[in-house]
Amino acid sequence: MGKEVTKEMYTYIVVDDEPLIRKGLLKKIGTFEHSLELLGEADNGADALALIESFKPDIIFTDMRMPEVDGKLLIRTVCQQYPRIKLIVISGHTDFDYMQEAISAKVVNYLLKPFSREEIHGTLHQAIQAIEQERSLQREVVLREVETEQMKRDADMQAFLNYVLAPHSSIKTPVFRSAEFAAIMASDQFILLTIYGPQPLTAQQLPTFSNGLYIPHPQTDQVLFFLMHDLDYSGQLDLQKMAEQTASIILTKSETTDCCVGISLPHTGIGGVREAHHQTILALDERAITDFGKCYIFSREQIPLHQLKWARTYELLFFIESGNVPKVEELITDFFAFYIRQPDALLAHLKEQCRDIINETKRLLSNYIQNGGNSSASSSLEAVLNVSFDMECIRHYMVKVLTGTAFLLKEDNLYASDQVIDNVRTYIDNHYTKDLTLEWVSSLFYLNPSYLSHLFKEKTSENFTDYVNRLRIRQAKQLLTSTDDKIYRVAKQLGYDNPKYFFRVFKKLTGWTPEEYRKQHKSFTANNKEPGHA
Repeated sequence: MGKEVTKEMYTYIVVDDEPLIRKGLLKKIGTFEHSLELLGEADNGADALALIESFKPDIIFTDMRMPEVDGKLLIRTVCQQYPRIKLIVISGHTDFDYMQEAISAKVVNYLLKPFSREEIHGTLHQAIQAIEQERSLQREVVLREVETEQMKRDADMQAFLNYVLAPHSSIKTPVFRSAEFAAIMASDQFILLTIYGPQPLTAQQLPTFSNGLYIPHPQTDQVLFFLMHDLDYSGQLDLQKMAEQTASIILTKSETTDCCVGISLPHTGIGGVREAHHQTILALDERAITDFGKCYIFSREQIPLHQLKWARTYELLFFIESGNVPKVEELITDFFAFYIRQPDALLAHLKEQCRDIINETKRLLSNYIQNGGNSSASSSLEAVLNVSFDMECIRHYMVKVLTGTAFLLKEDNLYASDQVIDNVRTYIDNHYTKDLTLEWVSSLFYLNPSYLSHLFKEKTSENFTDYVNRLRIRQAKQLLTSTDDKIYRVAKQLGYDNPKYFFRVFKKLTGWTPEEYRKQHKSFTANNKEPGHA
């Protein structure tokens, strides 16, 4: 009762006050070649109407003489309220009034009892043929509606967005069917503009252009694309000037103040839209953080970013790892304040360091949580950065992710021992590849460097530097024998910026130079020995 119906399935109900008649009818229907599903039986017209209202069957078999609501009223009601349902009358009477009512209701057939299986099957074929004809007509009507220009335009817009915003370039190239999109892709060149506003933007707020199309971003109401086409200029400079003029008009007439517009280079065909989108993002990122209300044109001669880094990244990561949410919030505030204070800071600087912090946070998670190293956080960040061109949006995301990670790691706080040296050793064990100094580690645990040095030697019988070097050289031995990395790369991976210092430390602790250790490894391994020891 009420099962999901497949495309080839037809549903029906049987209405007759004689149980034996119903039973015989169902037996004859059961041998029919098409798939039929019985939705219910009724012994009077009132119950039949209730079934029809609940299930809306394709076909109704009904007697004419029944209690409460007779067949005449039943088929009249069905004809008026459910004109698509096919009626088949089964009756023991040839009453003229009954037959006249049936004819006026356009029943499929009027079968007299007793009826044969062949009669039932033949009538069912008639009913199904009529149903299929109506369904086919309905599909044609729907298809005509879908094929209207507006529907095609909407479908093309979605296809365009899917293609432009897909994380991988392997997505199938769309075929555009609307006149507007077809004209854009057929034009000699087009330019893409990405319009960003701190407040929600709609195409209705912006001026219209005969040679352009606004496309709303599917993930945020703060970004609109504008696709310019039919540009009757032969030179690239002219195209860019036209795009810049259009962007200026958009900025001037926009109801939302402080918008900014990124402008791509001219491109041709659908193959260029992904690159055009990337160029607009780069153009918007290559601007001062607090700079709004202007247009920015992408140039292939991009100036490399100078080094601009907030210096407290590892401190932030430590407090994330230790689950210290208030300290994480404090450092995030300091992070964004740092960039606001820098007169030469571009949005690209901020985004690049956000990527570094998120990647380091992802690595932290992978150490403590199974499958924590997946790319969801990084992918999510990229999605945010591709639609965020002011600090507040980026800050909101960073606060959410970093404090959320700190909350997650709070229960497994590795630095909860009441013995501070245990906590210090845990930190060194997990982060010895970083540029660890006694002063740095002391500051993390709010200790005086001299006191930490004394306490560390007292508790471990080893001084701080020797302990760090021992861990690093142990890892260096593994890297030297399991990889073909250059020696300077191995040193860099282990926190040694000076390869010569790494050589000295390695020789001191193993008795071999790194090259000698690597060369001798195979022969020593064959003798089940290891060269040197740390």
